Amino acid sequence: MAIYLLPSFFSLTNLFFGFLSISFCFQRKYSWAAFFVLIGAILDGFDGIIARLTKTQSDFGIELDSLADAISFGAAPSLLLYFWALKAAGPAGKFFSFVYLAAGILRLARYNIRTKMQPDRKHYTGLTIPSAAVFISSIIFLHPQALNSKPIAFLLAVVTLLVSSCMISTIKYKNFLSFNIRKKINIKTALIIAVIVSSLIFYRKIFLFCFFTINVLSGPATYVYNFLKKKIQKRRQEKRIPSQKTA
Repeated sequence: MAIYLLPSFFSLTNLFFGFLSISFCFQRKYSWAAFFVLIGAILDGFDGIIARLTKTQSDFGIELDSLADAISFGAAPSLLLYFWALKAAGPAGKFFSFVYLAAGILRLARYNIRTKMQPDRKHYTGLTIPSAAVFISSIIFLHPQALNSKPIAFLLAVVTLLVSSCMISTIKYKNFLSFNIRKKINIKTALIIAVIVSSLIFYRKIFLFCFFTINVLSGPATYVYNFLKKKIQKRRQEKRIPSQKTA
């Protein structure tokens, strides 16, 4: 059994920040709890990149990474959602918090199986659990104080249900971490990077919310676009066939 130090270190550090997030939830420090989820997501991204660059990928590393993700991006955001807002919905709040956790665990289990069978780095099947967790955190960054409104709690329950559905769906999501750091970039890409960096410095809360909202919606939007595109192409082909027969 191969155990590599560097990827395992990042996975365990990710797990540590997940633990911190849960502990800060009980202290009602929701902004810090959301921040620790974000840090865990950054470390999780570096974990995979470093493992591929150093060629230190292993079955042990995949399992350790998933177990850490289950805590940092499954249990931590689930509890954060409940104590921050869904608690106001009563027993329904616990139900929807559990739905998020269950969807995240199912998403991780499916990912582990498909990674071994079809290691596709360009796309993911379903919304990744770190993306879902950071999306939840980005909402909390906008309003760190606990919410006591039932209508808002039920609205967030619907959002939680939609995010959970995206995680277990078969919709394709682009993998933004599949870039090649040695690849040359053009001026437009450089400008986009500059805008992203400056937005993170000056408008980080709004930028994080907008970016991860777009990320969550990108999968369903691309699916609908491709579906309509295929339908239009099919109609065009059906129109061409009769015209060819009459000719």
